Amino acid sequence: MIVLVVGGAKSGKSMFAQNLSKSLNESLKNPISGQLDGEIEREVGKLYYVATMNPYDLEDLKRIENHLREREGYGFNTIEETLNMSKVSSLIKEEDTVLIDSITSLVTNYMFRGKEFYKDVSDDILSGILEIINNSKNVVIVSDYLFSDSIQYDCYTENFRKEIGVVNRKLAKIADTVVECSYGNIIYHKGKVI
Repeated sequence: MIVLVVGGAKSGKSMFAQNLSKSLNESLKNPISGQLDGEIEREVGKLYYVATMNPYDLEDLKRIENHLREREGYGFNTIEETLNMSKVSSLIKEEDTVLIDSITSLVTNYMFRGKEFYKDVSDDILSGILEIINNSKNVVIVSDYLFSDSIQYDCYTENFRKEIGVVNRKLAKIADTVVECSYGNIIYHKGKVI
C-alpha cells in the first residue's frame, strides 16, 4: 500500500504517518490459512523510518530531537539519508514497511547542494522514491502542503514550491490513499479510510 500524507507545519502529519506505518506493518502479521497444519503466522517485515532532514540550524536539530522522542517505542529502524533513496531501497525487503519523512526535506536537499542551486529536481526524487515503492509492501510518504497562501515569493522559493507540487502530484497519482492533516483533522482525498 502506498499512502501520501500531506499537511502544513505542525499539522500532526508525522505522528499520523508513524501510527499508520506501525499499523500497516502489524497488519502483515495476519495468519495465512489453508495450510496442512492449520494457520501459519506470517513473518512481519521491518519497520523503517527514513529521516531526510539535513539540519541547517538549531531549530532543525530541535525538530529532529522531537521526532526521535515521538517515535520511541514504535520499533522503527531509522535510516538517515538526505539524498540517496536508491541506497535506502537496497536496504529494504519486500515485506518491510517504510515511512519517508519528508519530501519537503528531500526537495530542499536536492535543490541546495553546497553553494549550487539545482532548479529541476523532481525527476531524481521520484526515481528514488519509486525504487522504494517497488521494493517494499507498504510505503508511507510525508510531505508539506505549501499552497494555501497568496503571497508572491522570489523565484527560488516559487521554484521550490513548484518542485514540491510536482512530486506531490505524481505521488498522489500512484498512491492508494492520499490523506491531508489539517489542525489535527484527517481528510481523505483518495482511497479508503485506514
